[in-house]
Amino acid sequence: MGDCVNLRYLFFLLLIFTSSGPVYADVFVYDTVALSREEILIKAETKKGYFAKGGQLVEFSVNGKSIGSVLSGGDGIAYKIFKTGSAGLCTVTAKSGKDAGRGYIMVLKRGSEIVFVDVEGSLLAAPFAKKPVDSSRKVIKKIMDKYPVVYLHFGDIGIKEVREWLIRNKFPDSAFLAWKMGDVFAELDKKGFRIKAVIGSQVVIDSAGEFEPMVFSFDEQNSSSHIRKWQEIEKKLR
Repeated sequence: MGDCVNLRYLFFLLLIFTSSGPVYADVFVYDTVALSREEILIKAETKKGYFAKGGQLVEFSVNGKSIGSVLSGGDGIAYKIFKTGSAGLCTVTAKSGKDAGRGYIMVLKRGSEIVFVDVEGSLLAAPFAKKPVDSSRKVIKKIMDKYPVVYLHFGDIGIKEVREWLIRNKFPDSAFLAWKMGDVFAELDKKGFRIKAVIGSQVVIDSAGEFEPMVFSFDEQNSSSHIRKWQEIEKKLR
């Protein structure tokens, strides 16, 4: 697994130095998947370049409506309490001075079935590819007509770069969460959500095994879950 992680890290380092604009925003909003009528903490990070910038006044807005301001801590992290409403995808904006970042709260009903997409393990045409796998964007849009889709980031390094890659390649908006060695599945299962399907690398698929989801992998060595094209996923996810 170490070699796989190193390749992915190198890929996103390449994106940093070859992008036409800055990848790191001065304000970064972390996405959340929450229940309807749940009280949550919205998390934002203020940075100066690659370093945390604490003591900054951060104003939070949800769907364009301000919910108040707080100071970021010494680690650059600012939290704001928010109670969700009905199901849907809420846009969160965090502003600090002239800088702003955007993220999402995916609000779902208890028992909702979620499809997870491991970005690095299923959307990249090759380890150093800048463009996504053919038809992946189109199929994800169709899957979203039936199920909520959550993007997954494989590691803790490069979550900002991965989100920027999704935006540049015009993937549909949705919540984007860190995989956290599979803990993300346990956390959402505990909230009452169901793990409908996992699309990605074998290590991500294996980490969700106890929840018995449908699984799809582009790795030819995984005969039980191997698929060749994204269109096959669309046909099987009924």
